[in-house]
Amino acid sequence: MGRIFDRFRKKKEENGDGGQKEPVLYEESGGVTRDQAAALIQGLAFSPAQSPMSVSGGEHDYALISYPGYILIFFHGDDSHLMKIPFREFMPLECIKDHAEFYASQGDFHAAAYCIKEGLEQNQDKEDNWGLYYMAGDIFSQLRRMSPDPKEQKQYLILAYKSYLTSHQCTDCDHKAHVLCKAAAVASILRDPDLAFALYNRAMEEEPDNLEVPHDLGGFLWDMGELDKAAEHYFSVLNRDSSYFDTYEELSNLFRQLGDTTWPKPFMDCFTQKRPFPADQLAAAQRDMTALLAQNQK
Repeated sequence: MGRIFDRFRKKKEENGDGGQKEPVLYEESGGVTRDQAAALIQGLAFSPAQSPMSVSGGEHDYALISYPGYILIFFHGDDSHLMKIPFREFMPLECIKDHAEFYASQGDFHAAAYCIKEGLEQNQDKEDNWGLYYMAGDIFSQLRRMSPDPKEQKQYLILAYKSYLTSHQCTDCDHKAHVLCKAAAVASILRDPDLAFALYNRAMEEEPDNLEVPHDLGGFLWDMGELDKAAEHYFSVLNRDSSYFDTYEELSNLFRQLGDTTWPKPFMDCFTQKRPFPADQLAAAQRDMTALLAQNQK
């Protein structure tokens, strides 16, 4: 089938993801109907790197090539009659997620979105698989960053927000506070600070020992201009766990913004070298932060 695949690859290059017209599609190839083909390949798992794929043996020989969200397939070398089958009709959900992750790792988030859409279609009306919806939220968030159109950006943000909330509601979600923080961050970008604040508070109620929540809430409050409350949350994180190193970076930047010249470098060194402050040094920094904030409010 080597020469057939050469022609098939050319079809993909000419008609695939570049926005050009797809090849003519049929409901039968080599005497096999589309429904029969979908049944034959039920449960087939493969990666985009394996495409195009030739399958020989058994009652039928066929070839297929993977596109984002679907395959094209033909039987018995009949490459003039291509049939299109969406992932959701034959591919295991975990394999669909693998395809989405593959395209996302390549920076092709539109292709990843096509794949994740197939997974969402397959998983509809179910109450589990929180990772699927979480991945959808991340993909939509990336598409928002890539889009130059403000209206499209907002649409992607709304899709990301809904995906994160659905992920949180799944029965198998074991990272509920983290997912709520992601939803809160999107709500903040959508300029709904009341909703964002409510989501952060809900996350703290659900997982009071999860330090990601006060850390992220500190960033949100900083964005809202409430520097004193932001600093309070940041120091609360380090007072509970002086090895939560991401917070050192935030405090370094906050000290710098307030015009301090003493603490930005030590805090950044702690972040980069993963070396926590001793308790007395952390207490001294917190006292200086309180004084700086009081001076800043005058």
